[in-house]
Formats: sequence, C-alpha cells, structure tokens
Amino acid sequence: MDAFKPAAMFDHTLNLCQSLPAVTTQKKWDNELRFFVGEKLFCMISLDPPHRVSFKCSQPQYHQLISRPGIVPAPHLARYHWVQVVKEDILPAPELESYLHNAYELIVSSLPLIEQEAINKTKVNA
Repeated sequence: MDAFKPAAMFDHTLNLCQSLPAVTTQKKWDNELRFFVGEKLFCMISLDPPHRVSFKCSQPQYHQLISRPGIVPAPHLARYHWVQVVKEDILPAPELESYLHNAYELIVSSLPLIEQEAINKTKVNA
C-alpha cells in the first residue's frame, strides 16, 4: 500500500480516532490533539506540520516499531511503551489503523470493568 501524502496521516488518524466509541479529544498547550478513552490517553497527533502521531503499543510492538527508521520512542511516554511516528511516509494506512485500534483496545482493557462494559455496549449499538 502507498505511503501517506503530506497531511493525509493527520487526517486519517484524526478521523479514525474520533470514530472509536467513547473517545474524547483535548487540545493541549503543546499544540497536540490528544485522544482519550475513559480518562486514559491512547493517541496524540501534532497539529503543526510535520505531523507526528504518537500512540500506546504492547512491549513487543514497541521494540519492533522503534527499530524502524522514522519511528522513535515517544518523548516522556516511552517508558510506558509509546512510540512516535515522525515521518508521514513510514506506515501504510492499514498498518497505522491496526496500531491505533490496538492502542485503543490496550487502554480500554486497562479501564475499570464497569467502564469497559459501557464502552462495549456502545460498540454493539454502533
């Protein structure tokens, strides 16, 4: 699959994250848009070019991803297995989607059971 065109990774990430159940967004002072499920962060995108996408991943994915050029440990969050995609032409859209869905599910699974059940109900009704 082709790599993203300039700004396409930003738009794709924004649309995907906003489409997931129970996701809220918050713009922070560092000019990043942050995506939360429950009250936990699972993805961030920089609002200024060059757009960077940061997301939570599993420990094996973390080590695999940071071995690729253009993907680095996410500043301030690497110890929690977060990576940052610093170039838009690194991950094809389906691969990025898969990692973003995984980040979302990792965070949902860490929420209290009652919150997980409420989110799962919204998934079924969607």
